[in-house]
Formats: sequence, C-alpha cells, structure tokens
Amino acid sequence: MHGIVAIVRSSEGKSKVYEKYGMTPRGVEEDVAALKAWLYKQPHLPYISGENVDQWLENYLITCKNSLERAKDGLDVYFSLKSLVPEVFSNRDPLHPGVVKSSKAMAVVFLPKLMPSGRRVVIFSHLQDNAEEFDPVFYYQRLNMILEVLLQEGIDYSGLEVIIDTKKCCFGHITKYNPTLLKRLFDIGMKGLPQRVNRIHIVNPCSIVETGVALFKQFMSKKLQERMVLHRRIDDLQREIPKNLLPNDFGGDEPSLQDLNGAWQNKLMEYRQWFLHNESIKADETKRVGKCRFQTSLEQQTFGTQGSFRKIEVD
Repeated sequence: MHGIVAIVRSSEGKSKVYEKYGMTPRGVEEDVAALKAWLYKQPHLPYISGENVDQWLENYLITCKNSLERAKDGLDVYFSLKSLVPEVFSNRDPLHPGVVKSSKAMAVVFLPKLMPSGRRVVIFSHLQDNAEEFDPVFYYQRLNMILEVLLQEGIDYSGLEVIIDTKKCCFGHITKYNPTLLKRLFDIGMKGLPQRVNRIHIVNPCSIVETGVALFKQFMSKKLQERMVLHRRIDDLQREIPKNLLPNDFGGDEPSLQDLNGAWQNKLMEYRQWFLHNESIKADETKRVGKCRFQTSLEQQTFGTQGSFRKIEVD
C-alpha cells in the first residue's frame, strides 16, 4: 500500500466546475466575503478564522452549486450537525477503535482520478461476508470525515457517480441499519454536507439486494430512485465508468479496493488533529434567535411545521 495516493487533484476539473456553475475569481471573492459577513452576524454560529477559511468557503459554495442562499442554509445545518446527529458528527477520531474496525469491515473510497465528465466516483463495499464487525454509525462517521477532507483540500468535481458493491452483503448487514438514523442522515446530514449524485450503480448483486435497495429507497427522492441502475456484469459497469479509473477488483487499472481504502484511512490520519480541534467548532443553540428550523426537538426527530429538508439533490 506504500505510495498509493488516495486522491489526485485536478486543476482541469476545478476549471470545469467554475464553468458549469458560472463562477469567476472575482465573483467567488465577493461571495466568500458575503458568507463571512453573514456568519459573523449569526449569534449562534462559531467564528471561523485561519488562512484556509476563504478556500474552505469557496469549496462549500461549490457543493451548493454556487448559490449563496443554499450555502447560508447549508452552513447553518453544518455547524449544527454535532447537536442534531451527535452519534455521527461528534467525537470523530481516526484512531477510535470503532473507526479502525469499520475501515476493516467496509470500504468507503473516493477513487483517485476524475471522470472525463468532471464527476468523481465513490465506492461503498463490504469487505467481510458477515456483519460481526460492521457498525453503520462508524461507517457514516468515516464518510462524513472524508467529505470534510475534500472540503479542506478542494472540490474539483461537479457531482458523484456512486458504486455500491453488494458482493459480500448479507442480511445481517441490513438488519444493523437504523431507519430513524438513516432518515436523519438523509434529511439533515446531506443538507449540511451536500453532494450532487448523478447515478447509483449497484454491482455484484447478491440474493438480498432487493431488500437492501428497498430500505434505502424510502429515504430517497423519486428522481434519485430512478437513477439507480443494476449491473449484473462488471463489463456493464465499465461502459459507464472508464476502466482506467476503477480498482483492479472491478477489472480496472487502479490498485485494489482494499488498498485504496487503506490509503483513505491514512489520509484521515493526516487530519486527526484537525478533527480533534474541530470538535469544539459548532453552533451554540442557546444563542440562536428563534427556533431551530431544522429540528423542533431532538426527541421528536421531525421537522415540525416549517417543512422538511429537500432530499439529496441530483443534477
């Protein structure tokens, strides 16, 4: 695994993002300044500073399709996530035994290179054919930690192609998913850490794939449900995702999924001190003016009379 790179940055990809969302350096500078001024005026939101703040806000703006209003809405959720979904967004430590165990039980891998379309590919795959070591909470935690790293290092992609490998998925894995927590993550987590999903590719379908799909579909928008595609042969996947981008497990030219997964675990380790420091950077609900419109109460776990969040957005 020595020398394997988790992700390769693309200046061409960044240029395509700017073009797609109508962004210019001057416009970004003005929007970032506007976001900083807005954050400063929110009494419940933390003061953020440092040499990378402007870059971070630019990256966040990209995930919000260069919309200031979406970014403001999303940032309010982002800084509230540790309170709204504490089991996933608090106490994030790459050395936590649960995180380490999760990295051995399930692969969460953003592939190193961009697609020609400018999208990135992310693969989710169980590495063990039993559920003894699998804990969905730490899988969710690893995913949001990876998204945090991408925000730190740069968003150079305009959307995601998601691959779900069910080859080693068993009924025990599915029974461990908590529907209530899943709903909160789809409704809240994807609002605070937005991603644009172009298509979901299910590969190596197992005998219980329909049960798993049914579990997740109930939390997806109809539009996203329609973008799920089942590939019974890896050749079919390669017609959608270039072979040179895929791990060798999928007949591609990149290192194995397990090695790439290890590279991402090493990448999270590089940010360990950042995650530990970031624990204290969150919203202070006691200073919020008015009620939190994202959740009327932690016990209720609904969104009150002020409407529900949008589902995962698709282009």
